Amino acid sequence: MQVHTQETKNKISTGRKAYLLANPDKHPWRCSSKFRSVPCEKVKEYLKTKNINFVEEWQPIADRAFAVDIAFPDIKLAIDINGNQHYDRNGKLKEYYQKRHDLIVSAGWTLLELHYSIAYNLSKLDEVITIKSQPDYTNYFEEKKRRDEARKLKRALVKPRGEKIKNKADERWRPYIDKISKANINFHKHGWVAEAAQILAIRPQKVCKWMKRYMPNFYEAQCFKRRSITAVF
Repeated sequence: MQVHTQETKNKISTGRKAYLLANPDKHPWRCSSKFRSVPCEKVKEYLKTKNINFVEEWQPIADRAFAVDIAFPDIKLAIDINGNQHYDRNGKLKEYYQKRHDLIVSAGWTLLELHYSIAYNLSKLDEVITIKSQPDYTNYFEEKKRRDEARKLKRALVKPRGEKIKNKADERWRPYIDKISKANINFHKHGWVAEAAQILAIRPQKVCKWMKRYMPNFYEAQCFKRRSITAVF
């Protein structure tokens, strides 16, 4: 397998950038439908129903390959519909997207960075476009963090990490977890594997693998493990 040097990688990168600048219609984001954003398409359809003309995938800076989702070149107004990946946990644009934003603004444009939720509150879109005001998403992301933390806490209470059934196919083993944890077995001594095998009705050779999968915390903390002996010559 051929391994590229850093110099070769830089040449390939430079060549690719030059090609995309000369052929912007060949950029993967433009020539493949798989990159289409449903919220962005909803916003575009809404603007069309209101007979608002705009340009799609406009390149606001001639020597940069990136494009904005929606543009009004005559008044230098641009709109980007952003997913959560564009923002940090506080609702601020991540470093790359902020630099991109600043470059476009420094070229004389007004760029509205709109969260994709705007597609589901299109009446708000009219207000945003009219006053060209950048919405504040701080409350949205704070609420999202609260919901995420609440879900994590609920999962932790219902299924403690490391002691949970991973999928429906493994549901049959749920009662055995309780049986093993309550069994009158001295897990600290050699011989526990054979006793556990009787409860699980599996071969002793498979017991440790079962424990690692379904009771990893218990296995690491409670179970005697045969140590391999390394010969020294």
